[in-house]
Amino acid sequence: MELKGRLKLIASKTIKCDTVCDIGTDHAYIPIYLVKNKICKRAIACDVKEGPILFAKKHIGYSGLSKYIETRLGDGLDPLGENEANVVIIAGMGGYLISRIMSDGLSKVINCDNIVLQPMNELECLRKWLYETGFDIVDEELAREGEKIYNVIVAKWIGKPSVKDEVYYHFGEKLFERRDPLLKDFIEKKINTYKKIVLKMEDMGPEKDELRQHYKSLIDRFKRMAEELD
Repeated sequence: MELKGRLKLIASKTIKCDTVCDIGTDHAYIPIYLVKNKICKRAIACDVKEGPILFAKKHIGYSGLSKYIETRLGDGLDPLGENEANVVIIAGMGGYLISRIMSDGLSKVINCDNIVLQPMNELECLRKWLYETGFDIVDEELAREGEKIYNVIVAKWIGKPSVKDEVYYHFGEKLFERRDPLLKDFIEKKINTYKKIVLKMEDMGPEKDELRQHYKSLIDRFKRMAEELD
């Protein structure tokens, strides 16, 4: 099996280990790839819906890996036992939902060697929650699929809450450290999104002035950050 785009990047950020738990597994492509390529010895594929679990079981069976990959139905980290996985992957959902899942199952992720996260939106919400809760973002990279750019974040519990400059909730520090080749495009996409938000807010009256000015200030900072990447 060959993975592409965001799935390939997620797999590449998964360290060699005994057990991986994939939350929101969908078709179980990542667990199958990880086991086949001996990145992990076994995997647990979880999903909140029965349909994806049935698809996952089918693909796992076709791959001949039913002995090594187990499927579990349940919400978030509920199906996972304490200290059962070395690496947890939570991908393909919103940043707020990922933070809620991790918050509800905090005791199941704080001892993980790595946590690989791929939020589809609300990245600033997720990064802020990670830092304030006591996690560190140890790696981050971007992947392009067509017109879309996706983030893959690797987090680890350090038990020390921290506060970052707001811009680093929108764009991870590690992306700047590695000078990610997609970062400038990603910043420009965010600028365009925020410009649209500001434009919509022009008709919302004076009660939105403070928020509107805040977005304008962020846009100016984002522009300067993009220029520094040239």
